[in-house]
Amino acid sequence: MEVVYINRNPQCGYSIHKVFANMIPYLLNKINVFSIDVVGLSGSVRDVLNNIKQVRNIANLHPNAIFHITGDVHYITLALWDRKTIVTVHDIGRIKNISCVKRFFYWILRVLPLQFASRIVFISKFAEQEVCHYIPLSRNKISIIPDSVSDNYRFVEKYFNQDNPTILHIGTRPHKNLSRTIEALSTIRCHLRIIGKISRNDLYLLEKYGINYYNAYDLSENDLLEEYKNADIINFPSLHEGFGMPIIEAQAMGRIVITSDISPMREVAGNGACLCDPYSVESIRSVYCNVLKDKIYRDDIISKGLKNVMQYRSEIVARKYLDLYNRLYEN
Repeated sequence: MEVVYINRNPQCGYSIHKVFANMIPYLLNKINVFSIDVVGLSGSVRDVLNNIKQVRNIANLHPNAIFHITGDVHYITLALWDRKTIVTVHDIGRIKNISCVKRFFYWILRVLPLQFASRIVFISKFAEQEVCHYIPLSRNKISIIPDSVSDNYRFVEKYFNQDNPTILHIGTRPHKNLSRTIEALSTIRCHLRIIGKISRNDLYLLEKYGINYYNAYDLSENDLLEEYKNADIINFPSLHEGFGMPIIEAQAMGRIVITSDISPMREVAGNGACLCDPYSVESIRSVYCNVLKDKIYRDDIISKGLKNVMQYRSEIVARKYLDLYNRLYEN
């Protein structure tokens, strides 16, 4: 069996590549895997047509392959109308926050093409519900397979600095909820490490509340791994996610993660995270106070997190995809 991964251009973000790169070593002794990045960066007519043409040429070289569109470039199904295709859907949350005209083109490129896929994989039940709100899909086509955590993320013991904890916050787009985090930490002595470019408003809040912080962006995978190792707490009170990778990365490292008591974060975290109301500064602050004062509570959460993350290990997720490939191949 041959499976060809079709990935978005890496310059659009490497997170999706990372998820599937984690699994490939567990697939290679069972199937032949090829991985292709599309050349076009944007959703412009020119880039879309170039990407469709590129993939069609690739399809001609692999006449019997299953083509797996790993995310984002869902419209590639149009180039593969006569082939067996799988699309993994990570998130379409952006559709809610764009103008009507852009929303229409987003729907054309990201939502409508799912109708033409042989199988559709959602990384969470929440992601499935979001998409099915906009378009009806056959239940027979749908599978739920979570993202996998890299094998590089393993338990590393660390002394917890209760008096001045290092808090890691990943992502600075508005839905990552940095503003409320800053306000919540205004009365808590800590060192906040922010990964991502900080907005003017958040810079103002950091200065206003006198937060001790460090900022970095465009980190390598190894640099990000070091940030996890050195952190006491991973802060992830996001307002919207398709999945929430930092939750399971934190759990795999044996770190306390504070995340949102909303879907899909609470389902992904299982019992291995401290949950807060992401819209309430007081709720976020209260959870931090509980974490900082109660060692027994911290140890229990970390233990449950290490147990929860086992289901997201690359080998386990690879088996689920292999089963899907086999079933599609035999049809």
